[in-house]
Amino acid sequence: MLGNPSVRRRTLLAGAAGLAAAPFLARPAFAANPRVYLDPGHGGTDPGAVANGLQEKALTLNIALQIRNILQANYAVDIRMSRTTDATVSLAQRTDDANAWGADIFVSVHINSGGGTGFESYRYPTTDAATLALHNALHPRVLSGMRTAGSVTDRGQKTANFHVLRESAMPAVLTENLFIDTVADANLLKSAAFLTATAQGHANGIANHLGLSAPPPSFSTIVDNLTAGRFTASANWGTSTYSGQRYGTDYRYASPVLASDSAWFKVNIPATANYRVDVWHAADPGYSASAPHIVVTSGGNQTVNIDQRTGGGAWRSLGTFNLAAGDRNLVGVSRWTSAAGLVIADAVRITRV
Repeated sequence: MLGNPSVRRRTLLAGAAGLAAAPFLARPAFAANPRVYLDPGHGGTDPGAVANGLQEKALTLNIALQIRNILQANYAVDIRMSRTTDATVSLAQRTDDANAWGADIFVSVHINSGGGTGFESYRYPTTDAATLALHNALHPRVLSGMRTAGSVTDRGQKTANFHVLRESAMPAVLTENLFIDTVADANLLKSAAFLTATAQGHANGIANHLGLSAPPPSFSTIVDNLTAGRFTASANWGTSTYSGQRYGTDYRYASPVLASDSAWFKVNIPATANYRVDVWHAADPGYSASAPHIVVTSGGNQTVNIDQRTGGGAWRSLGTFNLAAGDRNLVGVSRWTSAAGLVIADAVRITRV
């Protein structure tokens, strides 16, 4: 047995192959979701490093599962893992699986040992620009994430002849996330907040390297004709509970005229972006065949006419519009129409897309 546990474990990782450069395969630009292969080190009959009441295999699985969950919750990305449970998986099985799947990047998560302290990461000694770019994106963001939860030494970006770096057919980086046999590091590794911060750092680095954009913040709001301070209409607009298709307890109606007399729904738009605008109305043969709906977009007012004789009792889309941030009268239902039938104003729904 080698005297230095860190050297011994890295020798096992390196495997029996020589120093030939890994056969990096050129892949086209991402046509669909990029593929990320996550490799929690060790597992099953191989616990990895063990000290201070901790096992490397459990820590790496915890971090990798959180990386997967963060990425899947925030980005359009496909994730595959070498293991998702405490399973025994050989080094060859890990890289063979990643290669066969056609992963775009490979990230292997480990915990260090050998009496040191801090965070370090590795790439293969002979690598291409894409691997270097992955390494440069991942290392500082993992470190930054860790430092939101504790004081961590930066041991730097390094190279090594590890099997998973050498035999993977795509850019690959291996992270060593603190030392399990150093008490101060182990105390951090026992913290759920620190493990989550570490996972978040990995996710941030992966997203940055792949150029992933998080989906826009979700936003959806409904304004009913009874929503306090959000609906205004002249005395020409009556109130009715006639139709069971109404949204809420009642709805508003008015006779058509060739004059401007709109009922307005006021909406507070949080950020300038694209939003889908839906309206709700009760339907009846005596209602308007062409009720004008005015949407105040960032480029000016747009009018969409709705046949309110049919299709009631459900949300109907006026379309998707770019809306400017701010609180204002946003959607109006106008009486200015030559079509016969009562014009109905009931509720609107705005959803960011």
